[in-house]
Amino acid sequence: MLDRGGLSVSDVVCDVASEYRAARYGVGLHDRGYRGLIEVAGADRADWLHNLVTNTVRTLRVGEGNYAFAVNVKGRVVFDAVILIREDAIWLDTERSHVTTAIAHLDRYHIAEDVTITDRSDRYARLALLGPRAIDVLDALGAGHARNMAQFQHGALPLQGRPRPFMRHDFAGLFGAELFVEIADAAACWRRLLEIGAPADIRPVGMAAVQSLRIQAGIPWLGQDIDEEVLAPETMQVERGISYHKGCYLGQEVIERMRSRGALARRLVRLAIDGSRPPSVPARLRVGAADAGRLTSAAACPETRRVLGLGYLKTAFYEPGTAVAIDSAEGVLTGRVDPI
Repeated sequence: MLDRGGLSVSDVVCDVASEYRAARYGVGLHDRGYRGLIEVAGADRADWLHNLVTNTVRTLRVGEGNYAFAVNVKGRVVFDAVILIREDAIWLDTERSHVTTAIAHLDRYHIAEDVTITDRSDRYARLALLGPRAIDVLDALGAGHARNMAQFQHGALPLQGRPRPFMRHDFAGLFGAELFVEIADAAACWRRLLEIGAPADIRPVGMAAVQSLRIQAGIPWLGQDIDEEVLAPETMQVERGISYHKGCYLGQEVIERMRSRGALARRLVRLAIDGSRPPSVPARLRVGAADAGRLTSAAACPETRRVLGLGYLKTAFYEPGTAVAIDSAEGVLTGRVDPI
């Protein structure tokens, strides 16, 4: 992670509200060092990967990308990833904490194909611009076309004397772009982005503000809301992460059966939680005396002065406004299903 200018923990905590406002209404610069990168190369890479993830790969062209899950034979998520089609390789952008698991999973199904799998996580730092005025910074870098780019479309922009790969990625529910910058250049590129963004009042934005924004937008994250207990359709990311027309892939039978039978026993929901402090997660959810699910993430929203959470709730209790008890480490709290 990059040095955020010597701010103390208390400084950062007290500054969450202003960071949130900067990202939501202006432009923020966020260190995505918690993301990892896997490179898949070789002549068979597209066909091979197409058979291992829930979204299409084979039909994507260079410069395009999408979001997908890698699931096991039972349809449960092993990892999720943004898939980027490069000229000579495919990049899988996933959580750094899951790179080892992801590579082990992919290796398991690598038999005789012309494919190589390489961890590139330590090659690049990840610098993200987010917020409506991020386009001002991209304009200044000669990448104003990003405003018209599709989600996960990618290219290159000049920064500190070199072209840097970047992609359109609204990872916190706001307009966003992520840059892949060589580790040795990261600090200089960070400072340069702050200089370029100064007319737009750019400011560094930390994890607490980003968590608040993405929970407000209803976006689940691997390792927090997505784990090995989750079936891919339960994440409510079907439209962007699952193709029902691509044909067979690992775990496809389970996912297709859920679609054809409408058999979704639980699903991701957003909860409005009473109180001013987020509860510890995970936490058990109840409706009356009935076990209803689990809370997987929570954060305070500085703008609305509410606490919001994401979690999995049994479909029987999915109606907006349903009162839910949260058995947290802080005691029993009350929440309500809050439509996303």
